[in-house]
Amino acid sequence: MKNYRKAETESNITIKKGAIQFNDGGIHLYEDEQKSVQRKLQKLNERQQDLAMK
Repeated sequence: MKNYRKAETESNITIKKGAIQFNDGGIHLYEDEQKSVQRKLQKLNERQQDLAMK
């Protein structure tokens, strides 16, 4: 019975670690996407300023 519980606990830990890694990967993708959008917004602001000066 102890071996079964230990195996079950280890299995649950492995599943949870996998979920955490999956979520962490999603967070990194979100951060990269956010940086990309910020860069694009900055470029648009610069273009808008350039047009306003003309």
